[in-house]
Amino acid sequence: MKIITSIAVLTLLVSLSGCSATVAEQKQSLKSFENAKNWYLSGDLDSAEHHLQWLHGKGLASSQSWALLGNIYFRQYRFEASEQAYVRSLEFDSSNNDIWFNLALNQLRQTTNTLMDARVQLKETDDQLDGLLKDLLALQKVPIEEVGAQ
Repeated sequence: MKIITSIAVLTLLVSLSGCSATVAEQKQSLKSFENAKNWYLSGDLDSAEHHLQWLHGKGLASSQSWALLGNIYFRQYRFEASEQAYVRSLEFDSSNNDIWFNLALNQLRQTTNTLMDARVQLKETDDQLDGLLKDLLALQKVPIEEVGAQ
């Protein structure tokens, strides 16, 4: 009977220590995410990215951390990486309207860049290509005249 009681107590202690580690990890994760968010808001994208990568490397990722990383990549014009981060965010929370919007905006930006590249390479574009580019820029509230100046 003492052995069974000892095993029960030992099992309880192990499970409680596991719970406290989980709580500690959750607190660390929340603090790390808040730090990364503050760096992002202050414009220090490199520090925010580094901290989020560290967080993800520790297995403490969340929908919000992937979404923030997607925003960082978007602001750095790293659209493929941004798309991947938004998709990872949706794996955690597929009902988040903001992430779907950001993913769509990211893809819209990629399409716009493709059309702008075509315009530069072709030097002479047709009305169909220019019309599509104009419509995409209008969605983003950028007049086509500003694109020509770049």
